[in-house]
Amino acid sequence: MNRRFVVAPASSRGDPHRQEAGGHYRVPGRAGTKASQTSLFNVPQWLGLQGGSICATLAAIQSPIMTIVNIPVLRTLVLSVALAAASVFGQVPGIISHQGKITVGGNSFTDTGYFKFALVHTNVSAITDWSNDGTSTAGGEPTAAVSLAVSRGIFSVNLGDTTLANMTTIPASVFANSAVYLRVWFNDGTTGWSQLTPDRRITSVGYALKAASADAVATPPGMVLIPAGAFTMGNSIAADTDITDAATNTVTVSAFYMDVNLVTLSQWQSVYYWATNHGYGFVNAGAGKAANNPVQTVDWYDCVKWCNVRSQQAGKPPVYFTDAELTKVYTNGEPTTLYPNWAASGYRLPTEAEWEKAARGGLSGQRFPWGNVINQNLANYEGYTNGYTYDLGPNGSNPAFTNGGYPYTSPVGSFAANGYGLNDMAGNVLEWCWDWYGTPYGQPTTTNPTGPAGPLGYRVLRGGNWDGDADYARCAYRGLNYPGDAGYGFGFRCVRGL
Repeated sequence: MNRRFVVAPASSRGDPHRQEAGGHYRVPGRAGTKASQTSLFNVPQWLGLQGGSICATLAAIQSPIMTIVNIPVLRTLVLSVALAAASVFGQVPGIISHQGKITVGGNSFTDTGYFKFALVHTNVSAITDWSNDGTSTAGGEPTAAVSLAVSRGIFSVNLGDTTLANMTTIPASVFANSAVYLRVWFNDGTTGWSQLTPDRRITSVGYALKAASADAVATPPGMVLIPAGAFTMGNSIAADTDITDAATNTVTVSAFYMDVNLVTLSQWQSVYYWATNHGYGFVNAGAGKAANNPVQTVDWYDCVKWCNVRSQQAGKPPVYFTDAELTKVYTNGEPTTLYPNWAASGYRLPTEAEWEKAARGGLSGQRFPWGNVINQNLANYEGYTNGYTYDLGPNGSNPAFTNGGYPYTSPVGSFAANGYGLNDMAGNVLEWCWDWYGTPYGQPTTTNPTGPAGPLGYRVLRGGNWDGDADYARCAYRGLNYPGDAGYGFGFRCVRGL
């Protein structure tokens, strides 16, 4: 029986709290009524390591800021870069894994961008040590460009990767110099070429590179960076035939920040009380077992408005609006259609694709964030070992959290984090996502999908909860509910663009 409609998160094995209505499950009394960038880098491309005894290490990574000057049209074009490196001194082919962010007029640039790169030494009266096409002399602009896709401001390139057009190998001799600087030129396809300034120094350290004098952009407190890249979204477990709406698909997402923890009751209240004194209105006030337990009994609209308030408090641009022109910030009511500004750097709900990539923690094809079986030392859920071969139990509610009465949520961070450092990506409370529920995955595109076009009937919930069975806690399991419903098992966490 399909139990994906998750107002009632308990199992369907005769639970006295559960009723069946119209094919969807509800629990009496549980459903609420409507009453620039941080160290953006991939793992260094350690290509062609020779000799087995070489120990390649990444000494340090910083995120310098490079700004275009004297451009009348591109008034605020900023490139933030993070540098990683393959080996130097000829031991390993020279590759610099380079990922950065472009904003134009305060908005994240999205389109094909054109770049030229050079490594120079002696910052004044520069000498070119390397350029992407080999034509630069005396620190001058190379002739040929490298075209790169830029999505939500983020691009990445492996400098020295000759599989790219107009890219030459970086010779090991480059790093024999005591002061090597990266120089970059950019063209948005409209304004023409401009050099980004200032150049940024990189130095060789053992078998690595580091930025020598860069102002690091700190990861927002309480968040972690989820790296950009493709992953297999959906159910890869052949035995899990009950999942019929999550056929595997290769999906690509840009890098983003995600809250380490679910939004707690105390965090919710600190924003909520401020909001209600500054023109915001909520249908549900939210609830929670204790200050450090997750907020619950919040509907999708409550969470979206709360994200806008959190952005406003932090001095970030809000994401959600009530008009297509993005002029009316969403503050009240529960309208069928909302309009997100995906380029804004404020707080928002994760898309379903972002949530699943984050939940998997860098693993692929596993049932849970840590592997293929679950027990109550790993997550807060309702054990039912007779129902699922992958549930190692014990049966019933997690005994560590039944004290203090119902509901049995757990303090955030009570279990080990996943590979990305995220807590409670399985169990505790279900997490609202942005997307309307629909199939297949990857709508309208498999790059940064935002879900099917609405309005539709249901929004997506993910991750399982404290009185849901182990099947709800699977990474590929897709819950759904009316966006205006709130329940004891419903919570959320925020993400932010870069």
